[in-house]
Formats: sequence, structure tokens, C-alpha cells
Amino acid sequence: MDIVLIMHELLVEGGGERQCVSLARALAVRGHQVTLYTSAYDRANCFPEICKDLKIVDVGRGYFPRLRKVRFLRGYLDMKRLASKVDRRHEIWNPHHWPAQWGAIRLKRKLGGSVVWMCNDVPNLHEKAQQRRSLGLIRAALHQLYYFYDRRQNRSVDLTLFLSNWAEREFRVIYPGSTRVVRSGADPVRFAQGADRQKIRDRFGYSSVDFVLLWLGIFMPHRRLQDAIEAVSLLKARGLSVRLLLAGSDRSFPEYFNSLKSLAAQLGVTREVTFAGKVADEEIGDFYCACDAFVFPNENQTWGLAVLEAMASGRPVLVSSGAAVQEVLTDGENALLFPPRDPEKLAARIQELMSQPALRTKIAQEGMDLVCTRFTWEQFARQIEDVCKEVATKKD
Repeated sequence: MDIVLIMHELLVEGGGERQCVSLARALAVRGHQVTLYTSAYDRANCFPEICKDLKIVDVGRGYFPRLRKVRFLRGYLDMKRLASKVDRRHEIWNPHHWPAQWGAIRLKRKLGGSVVWMCNDVPNLHEKAQQRRSLGLIRAALHQLYYFYDRRQNRSVDLTLFLSNWAEREFRVIYPGSTRVVRSGADPVRFAQGADRQKIRDRFGYSSVDFVLLWLGIFMPHRRLQDAIEAVSLLKARGLSVRLLLAGSDRSFPEYFNSLKSLAAQLGVTREVTFAGKVADEEIGDFYCACDAFVFPNENQTWGLAVLEAMASGRPVLVSSGAAVQEVLTDGENALLFPPRDPEKLAARIQELMSQPALRTKIAQEGMDLVCTRFTWEQFARQIEDVCKEVATKKD
């Protein structure tokens, strides 16, 4: 099939970006003709190894390229330009995240084809429109207009895909249209190969008796990393040697990042909490290998790619029930689950894992088996391929 993937920006090594480019590569391996369009591409900082063989077309920003803070307007202008720059019809327009579907819808109207939207996160325009007290009447009214525009555009989407049942339910409350859940993949072969466990531990001065917890991603408020920091503080008070390694970029929400540093200082755990900075793609395996367990306190999280990668690396995972990846996990078998916004419960689960080596081994092995058998990029590509064929057949 002739498939176009669209991502508004490819600037950082985030989960959504990894999913998009990994899917593009997996579809190409399966013999499809794949092109990826974007409005902004940072070749050096967005998975250069994964992207090196992909056909990625950076069409550039739309009008007023320096305008960044008004996300709705920025997305509208960029997608309008993207649609104007593409002049060849493709069978499938596969936009990822928001507002890439706007560009795909314009292209469908202009050139034909079908739109299969991979909606990684439900747009919060409707939610913002209800926040009259916190945003003010004018800003809330603007978000209401944005929502009406978004809702109208989305009527032209042939099928909207979600990574979780939770995200699908959230979407269907406020948007019309056909929907379906598909499960994203990971690269278990890469992570199961193992890495240098001591390299990262030595870098940050961890001893052999330190129980190292890892979180890896982009710092954003809904990650709820304050809960993990508070849990470490509780464990320290009990005399347990726990270290929390927070690895990832702070570019998106520097205020949140700084608040976490302040919290660590306030609780007296600056030695126990390490802020590692952005992790190079070639070192991700080393970070997973260095930890004794992976912690994911995220709330209102559509999925959890990093959780699958940690599992593929043979690491036991502690996952918030507020993260939708828990839909495919079983507590006590391939993960330990805990309620969101509850540092006490998280601390208890960490202590449970620390005190039971047999449980750590069991969860790590069953987690690795689950990812290797069910969650690969090839399997994700097959699901997308089947969906695209179905939509294209209906179109004909």
C-alpha cells in the first residue's frame, strides 16, 4: 500500500515520535511504500538511527513561523502549509497525534484517499472550554471555538485509532466517528540483548547495595514524578537504600522540572534523587539495564511505551493504575500496580519488591515474555496494515 504518515513535529525523542518513526520503518520492512511528512524535523535529536533509512519530508512551518505559544493557531497554519505542499494522491493518510489529522483531512479533500488517525492523546480543547474560572471567560470561549472547529474537521476522518480503551472512552464522550483500539509495540529484540549495567551506576555513583528505581521520558506535569520523589523520601525515613534516577528532557515544561528539584531539596533527598538529563538513544538500553526496577507514576497517560521497553529489558515494573498501559498488565504477575497520587502505596510496593527477590525475578521474566510475544513494532504494523486495507476496501 501507499501510506503517508504525518506528524506535526519531529523534534525530540519522545514516545509519540518513537512510535511514529518505528511504525514507518516497520511498514516499510513489510513492503509498503511509506512517506513521512512533518512541519519541523530535527534530524540530530529525533531518533537518527531509526530515521536514517526513512523518507521524511520536512515541509517547513506555515505563516508566522516564530509563533509558538498559541498551539491551536500554530497547528492550523502548519497543517495548512503541509497540505499545500503535497500534490500526489496516496491511498492512506495516517496522521499521528494532534493536530496532524487537520493536514490529512485537507489532503483527503484535495487529492482523495482515506484518513486513519492515530490519536495518541485525546485533544483537551473541550476540557479547556469548561475551565472558565481558571482560564477566564475569553480564553475559555476561544477553546470552545477551537473545539467546534476540531470536532467538525474530525467528521472527515474515516477511522480514529487509540492505544487504550481508556483513551477511546474519553474521546467518544466528546467526538463523533468510528473508533478502534490497537496496541503499540516496542523493540524487545534490541532491549533483550542486554547492555552495560555498571556503566550508568558508576556514572552516578550508585553502590551495589543501592536499589535503583528508573523513570525515563519527557518531564511533564501528568507524569506525577512528585509522587515517586515523596515515596523515596518515605523509604529513606525507614532506613532503606533507594535511589531514584529520573532521565529525560526538561525542554517542554521547565517549570515543572524545577519544581521537582525544589521538592527533592525540601524533602532532603537530593542525594537519593538523580536528574540525569536527556538520554541519547544509544544509551537507553544501558539506563534500563542499570536499574533494579522501573517506576511509572504517570496519571491520565494514554499508554506507556517506556514500560514495555523496561519489561523487554528484563526489569520489573511498578505502574500507576492511572496509566492506560495497565490494561494489558496483571498485578503480581508481570507488574506491580499502585493507585495514582498515592506516594504511601507506591512506597509500600517498592518495599515489597525490594524485600522479595523471587517476586522481582518472576515479574521481570513474565513481563519480558509478555512484550516479546505480544508487543512488537512488527505486530503493531500488522494491525495498522489490516486497518488500512479495511478502510481502503470500504472506500472502493
